[in-house]
Amino acid sequence: MNNGRWLPVFACPECGAALIDDRSDRVACPGCARCFDRRDSVWRFLDPGREQQFEPFARQYRLVRDREGRRRASASYYRMLPNVAADDPQAGDWRIRQETYRHLLGHVLAAARQPSAVLDLGAGNAWLSHRLAALGHHVVAVDAIEDDADGLGAVRHYDTPIVALHADFDALPLAPAQFDVVLFNGSLHYSPDPGATLARARAMLADGGTLVVMDSPMFVADHDGAAMVAATGRQFARDLDLHEIVRPGCGYLTFSGLDATASTLRMAPAFVPSRGPLAWRVRRQFARVRMGRQPAAFGLWMAR
Repeated sequence: MNNGRWLPVFACPECGAALIDDRSDRVACPGCARCFDRRDSVWRFLDPGREQQFEPFARQYRLVRDREGRRRASASYYRMLPNVAADDPQAGDWRIRQETYRHLLGHVLAAARQPSAVLDLGAGNAWLSHRLAALGHHVVAVDAIEDDADGLGAVRHYDTPIVALHADFDALPLAPAQFDVVLFNGSLHYSPDPGATLARARAMLADGGTLVVMDSPMFVADHDGAAMVAATGRQFARDLDLHEIVRPGCGYLTFSGLDATASTLRMAPAFVPSRGPLAWRVRRQFARVRMGRQPAAFGLWMAR
């Protein structure tokens, strides 16, 4: 079925039973008789009910990302990420992604088994999965948005062996204890219950594995995070005529919340900040005064 390529061990996302090969590019659940197939390089595990529930947010997400200039058609653009041209509309954000990516290589993967089995949750266009697979790691990319521009369908641009799963990271179609690194790539703040989501992700780790949260907006105080979310809502209403914002999660994380979850999971947390270039840091300090709140911190949070 996999033509000699590495594949993870699949499990039914609804009942948890081990899936069996039914035919080429299809697996079946002996417990609830569901079948899941691979089409256009993506395994389709998202339950229709979950997909329907998720669709209003997906439409909003596509609109916002399109207006921000993030949805591209060029294969070469995706293959170069996280490196972008200086005049890219999101060049500042991508510089932070570059820095956090270096933290991941230096603080997590350098100390992990080689090659590592990596689970990339909220993979988006799978740029990080592509980079890690090119380094020789076994990578599974999971996202609930599958479109070709800025979604999981962008795996068509890569020639690296990424296992792409259209799935919900709270209903993973994977057997537990098989990954060395489970990471949330700018995605955990979309969870309605980050602590519960992290606990589910922890179950995916093999002994000695590492949980990672990359580039979600993080705050010391809840009120600063709530103020950021409110300001974003006002911006969407003003610039995009979006007056009913769909929020699957609270939109930010707190260090205390992450660390409390790590304690519950009996893991030791650490945070490596991504500070960006000097000009970016200066602009953020001015913004802090203008906004009257602490700006979000970005970087790499990990727990072992």
